[in-house]
Amino acid sequence: MATHSMHGFDLRRWLARPHHRRQRRLRLIETLSLGERRFIGLLSVDGRELLVGATTHSLSLLTELGEHDFDDFLQTPPSSSQAGGELQ
Repeated sequence: MATHSMHGFDLRRWLARPHHRRQRRLRLIETLSLGERRFIGLLSVDGRELLVGATTHSLSLLTELGEHDFDDFLQTPPSSSQAGGELQ
């Protein structure tokens, strides 16, 4: 196995150091397919968890998680106050 070293410099070890790991601000944690190019996604944005719904033509914020339990949200009937802005 080749060691990526040049004149005693180990590139893999240098890149593995914490200051070289870029902290991602946006992560897709999980998705659930609803069929026909529709899905629900759980995103992490700067440490906040957002539940979004997506189709081929739009992305809608369903709720921000954290202040209440995810199971409680799923059991609550939809209302206009829960719907977020829609991006087209």
